[in-house]
Amino acid sequence: MERFYKMVEASNKRFPKGVEPYQMATRLLEECGEIASEINLWEDSGIKRQKHGDPKKEDIANEIRQAIVELLKIAKYYHGEEELEASVRISLERSKAEGLID
Repeated sequence: MERFYKMVEASNKRFPKGVEPYQMATRLLEECGEIASEINLWEDSGIKRQKHGDPKKEDIANEIRQAIVELLKIAKYYHGEEELEASVRISLERSKAEGLID
């Protein structure tokens, strides 16, 4: 998670006027739309491959990374980093206890 928070820091420095909740939420939605476009490309459902080419793992990974960074910006804005870490830990522990993961 620390590497993601470094990307959050870099993004906030690159775009210092874009660190308000509304701006972060709209960027998150924009990134989710780009993920949806990548999925459409992968599933050949609506986006023309002639125009966009074949799907690439790097492209969808990049869009997912950008969405994660936007989500973490929101957590950081509301000082919820520790609570997010705890929530992830608890979720993993619960999944292990239920035998869903090793």
